[in-house]
Amino acid sequence: MTLVVVDTERPLPQPRFDPRRTLAEQVLALAARAGVTDVEVVIANGLRKRWNSDDITRVLGDRVATSFLPDGLITSHDVTGADLVTVGEVDGVPVRLNRRVAQSDLAVVIGLRADNSDGCALSAGLTDVATINRIGGADGDPQLAVAVGRLVTSAVNTFALTAVLGQPLFDRTLRFTSKREWEWTALDRLAFAVERQVVAGLPRRGAQIVRGALRADYPVIDVLGGTYETVLTEARDVWQAANAVETPGPADVLVTSVWGAGVDESDPIGSPLDAAHHALVRQAGSHLGSPFVREDGVLIAMHPLRNRFSNRRQSAASDFFAKVLTATLDPQEIAAAHEAAAISDEWYLDLYRKHHGAHPLHVFHQWYDIARAAAQLGDVIWVGGDRRSAAVLGHRSATTYADALEIASDRVGPHPSITVLRGAGLALGDVR
Repeated sequence: MTLVVVDTERPLPQPRFDPRRTLAEQVLALAARAGVTDVEVVIANGLRKRWNSDDITRVLGDRVATSFLPDGLITSHDVTGADLVTVGEVDGVPVRLNRRVAQSDLAVVIGLRADNSDGCALSAGLTDVATINRIGGADGDPQLAVAVGRLVTSAVNTFALTAVLGQPLFDRTLRFTSKREWEWTALDRLAFAVERQVVAGLPRRGAQIVRGALRADYPVIDVLGGTYETVLTEARDVWQAANAVETPGPADVLVTSVWGAGVDESDPIGSPLDAAHHALVRQAGSHLGSPFVREDGVLIAMHPLRNRFSNRRQSAASDFFAKVLTATLDPQEIAAAHEAAAISDEWYLDLYRKHHGAHPLHVFHQWYDIARAAAQLGDVIWVGGDRRSAAVLGHRSATTYADALEIASDRVGPHPSITVLRGAGLALGDVR
């Protein structure tokens, strides 16, 4: 048996206790009682960074880590691995899968549902670079993920377990973030005033340490088990029913914040690319069909956009931001001129395999998603954002929110309709 732990998009902000730990412990306990002796854990991380021992302990807990890590029985999937196994073809192109999973009598897939995305964790997390690029590349077809997922489940006996999460809840000192301002009590207003004073009184690095890596508690709405495809669909439906918020039509302007530590563990604030992906793809893209903002509308996001990248974890992203985006913003040109060299770069690959950096293709896919989202907007304005970083992204910067609205008036007029994404979690917009 192989226990597959899905690591694709994570809940933002990150959970204080990860329900995947309980699911993993229960599955492993049942396997032990059934006399299963050949058990390994594989992290389905795809292009994301491979897990280190701290990641494993934080998510799966001490019991699982101490039982499996010393014997090398917990591994992260390597999309560049030479031992990947071909399990079939989709449209005449071979699909290669993680060897351990492909050769297992049973693969138990555990994951979380905290958004409305329709991606397939097996196709994005356990296959090879070529397959992942066919799905999410500049000319990629997201519908291929369904075909790849079906191919994998037909080749491997799978059982899926997914915990569906609700909205995050902070401790009492930050609970006001989950309420609208006019619903704040006197204690909420006091907590807000105290937090502002604490953050303002600390140096920037101290403020990051105190409030930069927030964790939240999440209610578990449901736990679904069964065939992989059924669980994938039903978990999405449950999350949709629990987290959908009706809004009255597409707005002229959408305003959103960015959760830095949720998208980049190496820096509590996060890089400009991570911030742009979170604002344009995750936040603005969390809707049912009709977008939050009308076509050619304006997105206003709050983030400093400081040009900071981790040398170890984000070397490829740093070079992409400094060298590729300054030359062109066009996804097709980027894919044709720069993608192949980055994928074959030995330094980037070494960081991915041995030093827990993201695969170099990850930042390309990230930018393709950002570019597709930005193409539907008339303008993207960053409040408090570094002007040079905003210019590299093809966006604009404003000092204050009032300045951002003034800049947006060129597109939407002086009296625009505005939708503000509030709270700490990821809401699902039901735009009517």
